[in-house]
Amino acid sequence: MKGAEKVWWGKVLASIAIAILTIVLQLNLNIPASTLLPLGVVIYIIVSDLLSMLSAVDRRRGIRIGIFTYFILWITTWIFLYTYLTA
Repeated sequence: MKGAEKVWWGKVLASIAIAILTIVLQLNLNIPASTLLPLGVVIYIIVSDLLSMLSAVDRRRGIRIGIFTYFILWITTWIFLYTYLTA
Protein backbone atom coordinates (compact mmCIF):
# COMPACT_ATOMS: atom_id res chain seq x y z
CA MET A 1 0.00 0.00 0.00
CA LYS A 2 1.32 3.45 -0.90
CA GLY A 3 1.87 6.17 1.68
CA ALA A 4 -1.10 8.21 0.45
CA GLU A 5 -3.38 5.19 0.81
CA LYS A 6 -2.17 4.63 4.37
CA VAL A 7 -2.93 8.26 5.19
CA TRP A 8 -6.41 8.01 3.65
CA TRP A 9 -7.34 4.80 5.47
CA GLY A 10 -5.86 6.15 8.69
CA LYS A 11 -8.16 9.15 8.44
CA VAL A 12 -11.16 6.93 7.79
CA LEU A 13 -10.45 4.96 10.98
CA ALA A 14 -9.63 8.14 12.90
CA SER A 15 -12.90 9.79 11.87
CA ILE A 16 -14.92 6.91 13.30
CA ALA A 17 -12.86 6.90 16.50
CA ILE A 18 -13.22 10.68 16.88
CA ALA A 19 -16.99 10.41 16.33
CA ILE A 20 -17.18 7.91 19.18
CA LEU A 21 -15.05 10.20 21.36
CA THR A 22 -17.19 13.25 20.59
CA ILE A 23 -20.45 11.42 21.34
CA VAL A 24 -19.06 10.21 24.67
CA LEU A 25 -17.95 13.73 25.57
CA GLN A 26 -21.28 15.17 24.49
CA LEU A 27 -23.52 12.71 26.29
CA ASN A 28 -21.52 11.91 29.42
CA LEU A 29 -19.79 15.21 30.15
CA ASN A 30 -22.49 17.46 28.63
CA ILE A 31 -20.00 19.31 26.44
CA PRO A 32 -21.94 21.24 23.78
CA ALA A 33 -21.58 20.35 20.10
CA SER A 34 -20.35 23.88 19.37
CA THR A 35 -17.26 23.09 21.46
CA LEU A 36 -16.74 19.63 20.02
CA LEU A 37 -16.77 20.77 16.40
CA PRO A 38 -13.49 22.76 16.69
CA LEU A 39 -12.05 19.86 18.66
CA GLY A 40 -12.62 17.60 15.66
CA VAL A 41 -10.81 20.07 13.41
CA VAL A 42 -7.81 20.26 15.75
CA ILE A 43 -7.67 16.48 16.01
CA TYR A 44 -7.82 16.28 12.20
CA ILE A 45 -4.72 18.45 11.89
CA ILE A 46 -2.87 16.39 14.51
CA VAL A 47 -3.87 13.08 12.91
CA SER A 48 -2.89 14.39 9.46
CA ASP A 49 0.56 15.38 10.68
CA LEU A 50 1.14 12.08 12.46
CA LEU A 51 -0.03 9.97 9.53
CA SER A 52 2.04 12.05 7.10
CA MET A 53 5.18 11.56 9.16
CA LEU A 54 4.58 7.84 9.63
CA SER A 55 3.81 7.27 5.93
CA ALA A 56 6.57 9.56 4.57
CA VAL A 57 4.07 11.83 2.79
CA ASP A 58 4.58 15.58 2.43
CA ARG A 59 2.78 17.47 5.23
CA ARG A 60 0.75 19.69 2.88
CA ARG A 61 -0.28 16.73 0.77
CA GLY A 62 -1.11 14.75 3.90
CA ILE A 63 -3.53 17.41 5.10
CA ARG A 64 -5.33 17.49 1.72
CA ILE A 65 -5.63 13.71 1.42
CA GLY A 66 -9.04 12.57 2.61
CA ILE A 67 -10.15 15.89 4.13
CA PHE A 68 -13.67 15.58 2.72
CA THR A 69 -13.90 11.91 3.69
CA TYR A 70 -12.78 12.61 7.25
CA PHE A 71 -15.27 15.40 7.91
CA ILE A 72 -18.25 13.76 6.21
CA LEU A 73 -17.65 10.40 7.88
CA TRP A 74 -16.94 11.99 11.28
CA ILE A 75 -20.06 14.18 11.27
CA THR A 76 -22.29 11.45 9.81
CA THR A 77 -21.13 8.88 12.37
CA TRP A 78 -21.53 11.43 15.15
CA ILE A 79 -25.11 12.24 14.05
CA PHE A 80 -26.08 8.58 13.68
CA LEU A 81 -24.66 7.69 17.10
CA TYR A 82 -26.34 10.68 18.73
CA THR A 83 -29.67 9.78 17.14
CA TYR A 84 -29.35 6.12 18.09
CA LEU A 85 -28.25 6.73 21.68
CA THR A 86 -30.76 9.47 22.51
CA ALA A 87 -33.82 7.99 20.84
